[in-house]
Amino acid sequence: MIDFIGIGAQKAGTSWVYSCLYEHPEVCAPVKEIHFFSRPRYEKGASWYTAHFSSCAKGVKRGEFSTSYLYHEDAAVRIHKDFSQVKVIAIVRNPIDRAFSHYRNAIKAGEIGKDVTFSDFCEQEESVLRQGKYYEQLVRYIELFPKEQLLTLVYEDSKKEPLLFIQKIFAHIGVNTTFVPSMLHRVVNTARTPRFIFVDRVTHRVAECLRRVGLHRLVHIVKVLGLADVVRNVNTEHGEEETLSSDVRKRLVSYYRDDIEQLSRYLQRDMSVFWNI
Repeated sequence: MIDFIGIGAQKAGTSWVYSCLYEHPEVCAPVKEIHFFSRPRYEKGASWYTAHFSSCAKGVKRGEFSTSYLYHEDAAVRIHKDFSQVKVIAIVRNPIDRAFSHYRNAIKAGEIGKDVTFSDFCEQEESVLRQGKYYEQLVRYIELFPKEQLLTLVYEDSKKEPLLFIQKIFAHIGVNTTFVPSMLHRVVNTARTPRFIFVDRVTHRVAECLRRVGLHRLVHIVKVLGLADVVRNVNTEHGEEETLSSDVRKRLVSYYRDDIEQLSRYLQRDMSVFWNI
């Protein structure tokens, strides 16, 4: 049995949320991103997926966050088919900021060179902008899951009131809401430009290997102690970063306008005003 699944969006604070959930004594989330419902590994079957939680103690809430589930066209249907009672968590962010952070992350991951501009990246990779059309993606879940099973939060709220934000998630999945994670006020997985991309790649792969062999607690301890932050800070270029021109921003405002209007009606909140777009 899987109790909760975080579906994204990518670059919307899911790494921070996962860190807070990981610390909760009533939660078992040994792997952050399994990407089971959005990749060919789905053919391995639900038993392969649930095996990732075999070490979880009886009575705890089991779950994971995979940011590809919101955008992938088949993920909602697959999740509903295999785990129709699961609690779903979605987090949306100013779509223009999200897209630019996606671009910065692509540089960090070595997917594109440092000389590639944001506009060029958007032309090369359609999903960069499409992932910010949240309502277009959320509707696939809205049509399948009862309202009480789908929680949609706004990333920027986590910056203003992090405790209230994480408490809403705790309440949604049914665990003690008075627990305060040590990672509550920590910044996790920020956008940055690395000096040496291979250092980031090696660090990421080592962490993934440790999780794969059951040493996920060690990975979390390293994160809590700030050792990973030290490595990242040393390996970060501290110079002038590319910013969005007013012309590009205007085009993106127009691109997202209709979807934001639909999202605003769904959330019963004027997101165009909140995001100032």
